[in-house]
Amino acid sequence: MTNWAEIARTKNVHAVRTAAGELDVNEKDERGRTPLMLFMTYKLPPDAVEILLERGAELEIEDKLGETALLKAIKFHQSGAVKLLLKYGARIDSPRGIRATPWNAAAVRGDRALADLLMDTRGAVRLTLTPEEQPVLDELLAEEDAGRLVQAIRRLDSPVLLHAFVNHYNWDDGPQPMIAVMENPACAEITLLDMYDLADGDYWLDLRQEEYADHEQKALFRKLAERLRARLEASMPEMER
Repeated sequence: MTNWAEIARTKNVHAVRTAAGELDVNEKDERGRTPLMLFMTYKLPPDAVEILLERGAELEIEDKLGETALLKAIKFHQSGAVKLLLKYGARIDSPRGIRATPWNAAAVRGDRALADLLMDTRGAVRLTLTPEEQPVLDELLAEEDAGRLVQAIRRLDSPVLLHAFVNHYNWDDGPQPMIAVMENPACAEITLLDMYDLADGDYWLDLRQEEYADHEQKALFRKLAERLRARLEASMPEMER
């Protein structure tokens, strides 16, 4: 075995230990991947990953896809590796905001357990509901009376439940409940971002006034999109869409 790719394919911890004493643990292949990244791709056991970390493997190197070892671990659903990378100080926040974080990468992939390992991320929301929270969400989603639903949303003081409701809501039921979520002080920034995308905010903002002015639901969707956009731009001056 002469290179890290061959070693990674074996998944042999003893071979890793030997190689770590002989090869550069931060060597890059033609795709910019370090051995640490290769270990995530080939799903090596945590014992092998820790050998590289103990030898000083750098955590924040990015490959040609712009992915770090932590992002690779999330991509390949390596919870043990994620825990190790966090233990050794992998960066979880991003100057580009919550959407550019490993937490969001896990959330987008629907891996709630991995996302919840990254809950120390600034702006993150817990995605796994407790046994007490799940019935509350189910009741909200089953409520057919729009007025009662809006009142129930206004009483919520949980960012977790507001986020879960937004991401399970049937948008064909209209924008009124979403306006109530947006106005709730407990609503998190990532929830507003998800709302804007789920509501197809850019579509509503591109409509001419005559296309929505005489239609109540369309006018409310337009209002929702305008207010969401204003809120997000106020809190995120660097907002890129």
